[in-house]
Amino acid sequence: MIQAIILDDEEIALKALEEKLGKYCPDVQVLKIFSNPKVALEELEDLKPDLIFLDIEMPRINGFNFLKKAGRLEFEVIFTTAYSQYAIEALRLSALDFLLKPIDPKELVNSITRLKEKLGNKSKVEGQFEEQINLYSQYQQPAVQIGKIALPVLSGLEFIDISEIIRIQGENVYSVFYLTGGKTFVASLTLKETDAMLNRAGFYRVHKSFIINLKHIVRYIKGEGGVVIMSDGAEVEISRRNKADFLKTISR
Repeated sequence: MIQAIILDDEEIALKALEEKLGKYCPDVQVLKIFSNPKVALEELEDLKPDLIFLDIEMPRINGFNFLKKAGRLEFEVIFTTAYSQYAIEALRLSALDFLLKPIDPKELVNSITRLKEKLGNKSKVEGQFEEQINLYSQYQQPAVQIGKIALPVLSGLEFIDISEIIRIQGENVYSVFYLTGGKTFVASLTLKETDAMLNRAGFYRVHKSFIINLKHIVRYIKGEGGVVIMSDGAEVEISRRNKADFLKTISR
């Protein structure tokens, strides 16, 4: 089941699209509809949709600015608008599709079919990486015991000192390791897989996109979720939902 949200400042358009999805696209579950972009941004992380139907012409925050404020995208986007001149910009932002209002049911079904094919291919890729990490997992326990981590690369395994890892950023099916001395290392691991290997070695996943080494925290700055300053000077955001547990962890 594809989980989606709809964002449009016109109530009529919201209801019309929700009804068409219910009638023509049974594989799509509408989690919530929004007429206010600011409210949608606030709830985006908790909802974790696979897909957003996004209007472009909205007051205060238009569709393009909404995506910029949303940060790193972990959902597909189908723009819905009455203005065809936005098509090029939508394509530049790698939108899944661009539907003109009033939305034609056949075009809507075609968009959802395209999404299902894309998600199916993504699952295959993730499955291949899952097999890879299972192959290498036998090396992790002995490596961690001596203060190292074994990372899969094309040529085999790369062993790095855990103490040198400052933070890790997820990039699709890769994890970017930021090390002391300004070094970086890209491993063919998802952030979820990286977290599973390091969460008992003094690391904490503070955000859907970031894992940090607790020993390399320099300062915590209060905020909605807060921000930590790391030893390399990087500022890493803490998600609102992780704030309480994170503060409890570092105060132990």
